[in-house]
Amino acid sequence: MKLTIDRRANAAYLTVSTNPIKETKPVSEYCNVDLDENGAIVGLEMLFISEYAADFKVWLDLAGAADYFQKSQETIRRWAKSGQLQYYKFGRDFCFKKEDIDSFILKNKYA
Repeated sequence: MKLTIDRRANAAYLTVSTNPIKETKPVSEYCNVDLDENGAIVGLEMLFISEYAADFKVWLDLAGAADYFQKSQETIRRWAKSGQLQYYKFGRDFCFKKEDIDSFILKNKYA
């Protein structure tokens, strides 16, 4: 499974399977389900995520954090290793909480 956050679209997508999507079914005004040809779930699209993201811990991997910042993975790794950006490391994987990234952004705001 993989969670992808698209800040510009104000949406998140949880990929469950790599099967091709045959159809999309709306579950609510906030959620769509993508199904494959057998009716199995391929992914879940969550819309208007900012409206409920405060209660939702979003974890990003190194690539996700780089995409969120629109910076290179090396820049994110450098910020993390220098102690500027909080991170968690599981084996070789860097993991970031979205709220920590947002806090980092606010700390680096200049008038």
